[in-house]
Amino acid sequence: MSFNKKHYLPIAAVAGATAIAVASLMAYKARSERQQVDFITRFYSSHLGDTRRAPPPPGTFYSTELEDLLATNHELCGKLARNDGTCGHDADGDGLLNLGKASFKAAYAGNGNVDVSFNAVPGQGDNYRRKIRFVLTLEDAGWRVDDMLFGANALRRDVQHENETLLARPRTSSGTTTRAASPP
Repeated sequence: MSFNKKHYLPIAAVAGATAIAVASLMAYKARSERQQVDFITRFYSSHLGDTRRAPPPPGTFYSTELEDLLATNHELCGKLARNDGTCGHDADGDGLLNLGKASFKAAYAGNGNVDVSFNAVPGQGDNYRRKIRFVLTLEDAGWRVDDMLFGANALRRDVQHENETLLARPRTSSGTTTRAASPP
């Protein structure tokens, strides 16, 4: 069998172009995964360093849709909650991380998810180890948190449930919440 350049050259060109495309796609995917982990890690690094632990500025951490849901929750808690407890996401403390040295770890978990683990009470063993899955969405400004899953809880579902509960309560003119969450 003789070597015929006319037949093998086009095949080699297609194979080479395919290899380059696959390598580019893999590099893009790896960069995207790294960006997602870096987004969460940068937030926690700055959050841990800020002693005020203020909520993230609007448009910088939560997705537009989740930010709107949290803002509605804050408004409803301020208007409709009673003296029977705290109301609102993050009203009873720092829902993201209420600690200093935490053995913080973040890892890409596939499909726009970043798994975070930390120890809420360093030095007290694994009983205080916490795990949160951040569900991210890509918006114009970059990666944003669209939900947070922790154990059997989900931020979006829990806030929506609280909003529905507040709206379903009979209205009274007396009573305000003992503490409402900060707006997102």
